[in-house]
Amino acid sequence: MPDEANHVELVSTKAKFFHHYRAFFYCGLVSLGGFQLGLDLGAIAGFQAMPGFLMIFGFPSKTSALGWGIDPTVQQLISSLMLLGSFVACLCIGIMGKYLSRKWVIFVGCCINHLAVVLMIVAKDLATLYAGRIVMGLSVGILDVLPQLYIHECAPAMQRGSLLGAFNVFVSIGLLIGSIVDNYTSTIMSRNAFRIPLYTFFVVPVMLMVVLPFIPETPRWLIEHNKPDQARKALGRLRNKDTSPQLLEAEMQEIATSFEAENTLTGNVALFDCFRKTNLRRTLLSVALMTCLTGSGAVFILVYGTYFFAIAGQTNAFAESVGMTAAGLAATLFSMWLITRIGRRVILMIGFAAQAISMLIVAVVFQHLSTSATGGRVLVAFTIIYLFFYNMCIAPYLYLCAGEIPTQRLRGYTLGMAIGISFAWNWVATFTAPYFLNPLDLNWSGKYGYIWFASNVIILIFVYFVVPETKDRTLEEIDEMFDEKIGARKFRNYKCTRAENSRAIGVNVVEDKQREVHDHVESI
Repeated sequence: MPDEANHVELVSTKAKFFHHYRAFFYCGLVSLGGFQLGLDLGAIAGFQAMPGFLMIFGFPSKTSALGWGIDPTVQQLISSLMLLGSFVACLCIGIMGKYLSRKWVIFVGCCINHLAVVLMIVAKDLATLYAGRIVMGLSVGILDVLPQLYIHECAPAMQRGSLLGAFNVFVSIGLLIGSIVDNYTSTIMSRNAFRIPLYTFFVVPVMLMVVLPFIPETPRWLIEHNKPDQARKALGRLRNKDTSPQLLEAEMQEIATSFEAENTLTGNVALFDCFRKTNLRRTLLSVALMTCLTGSGAVFILVYGTYFFAIAGQTNAFAESVGMTAAGLAATLFSMWLITRIGRRVILMIGFAAQAISMLIVAVVFQHLSTSATGGRVLVAFTIIYLFFYNMCIAPYLYLCAGEIPTQRLRGYTLGMAIGISFAWNWVATFTAPYFLNPLDLNWSGKYGYIWFASNVIILIFVYFVVPETKDRTLEEIDEMFDEKIGARKFRNYKCTRAENSRAIGVNVVEDKQREVHDHVESI
């Protein structure tokens, strides 16, 4: 059957990849939501090394290389309250999906962003700043999960990986923009040092609010909410305009059949269904994958990278942070191509192995050579190498796999829960990191890398034995393999008969209708 879902090579890979260019365009617009998460990580992290910020929310310190210090508790709350808000938002995604479609939940997230930015701009005390961070977390949580749900539910199987990569490209662009703006405002000795970066938080949400009314809703959400005619129309807008009615109906039938099969296996309470029968395996796997995001040690680099360079005695901490983020962006762009060529399992194992080595070298070098010029260069180099592999091999693939694995009816609940738990783990890592890094506490600094070296090794073993291969599979094929309880290492070569039969039925329905019309015309 001539459809991407059946992997029939009718055209070249390049032509095939961009064949459904409208899906690429719409999903690309929604991917802009990832910019906000990156911007928050890039900009807010730099505030903690800004005298203009520390003069208001910190204190003078003769022992600090910055000339100013910040209380570890304040440092913890600035980062961790955003994660707390994101955790709450992620847990509410499934419930919101019962009443609001994917694109309108994104619209709500943009509105919440504006409130959060205003609170942080006007903040003159810690209470207002903390309130802004919690509200910002609600927005970031929504704009992190919903664009990914939209991509999973709209993109053809061939494009899904790269479009999730595009989401992570915008996360990296946000990180880069946040770091660059911080770099140029860090020397301003007033509130404008951090206010100017905060104004950039308005840009993308305003753009999204303008375009969202004009993009199609996800066909899978519409089918889930018993709107087949609207789903068929939305699918037509997401596929090439020359796609035949047979192919569109085949895809519609595959989605509908899978959703009906899921309904027969589950109860009435979607949240509880996440932990019933075959969905338990899928939920635990999605949660474990997103937990690996924190277990990789990324929080150490992304949230405290600039601060780590500063207390390690690097005089160009902000510039080095920009270089680190630029390398991460280049890696994320490369991952959009790589993700269509190499399976999920292989690239994840390569990434975690490279991160483990990088963290080990950072820890050893800091312990023995941190005060030397050579040691400083090695620290910066391997921090950049770490972030390169994180952006190329880890972040895009963990988000991708965690979203592919849940069933359609539970995807909002499961992915929201998985990313929410990831935010919770990030909160733990963010909250505890200052105790390891801050000179007023343990003062481990680079030796903190020993913990993340061990963590990456453990995750590498987990990926090898537990994570299935889902490259180029439709979501409905993935549903079938989990329903049949196929082992993780057998996914790659398994033949999905239910999905193929559903597509065949869809083609027959269209051909029967065309035949009836033809016979009617002939009889006249």
